[in-house]
Amino acid sequence: MELYGKTILSCYMMLDKIVNQIENLIKTRARNSFYDYSSTLKQSDKILKMCNVRIDLLELKEIAKEALNCLNNEQITLISYKYFGILPKEKDFDLTSRNYFRKQVKALKTFSSILKNKGHNEEWFVNKYLTIPFIGGAYQRVLNEQGKKHSMCV
Repeated sequence: MELYGKTILSCYMMLDKIVNQIENLIKTRARNSFYDYSSTLKQSDKILKMCNVRIDLLELKEIAKEALNCLNNEQITLISYKYFGILPKEKDFDLTSRNYFRKQVKALKTFSSILKNKGHNEEWFVNKYLTIPFIGGAYQRVLNEQGKKHSMCV
């Protein structure tokens, strides 16, 4: 299953906004540290954890961008439409045909296999990113969606 690929793609467009929010939170936390009565060590540990999450999200965005650059134009168009909401410019792009759904599944599999070939498998994703609430929530939504599809098939 390409659950982590779906999760990465569904989060991709929001990563920059989340990173900016984390940066603002880090600055605010540092600026207002005078009002926090916890120890300096605890305060700096919280800020350091936020910095690490920021770096991890930037890394995830770069990894996804590299994998997307390896796809062909048709696969990019399919993924852009489904996950990023970008309407295709081609006039012959048929969203209702059965081929569309097959190609969509194939594009996702190709994306996930590119990630795997670069050493980024599901275990890597789960260990590194599921502790981040934004990513963990998106992964849970993908799992729930997959469960609904599976229960419909049974």
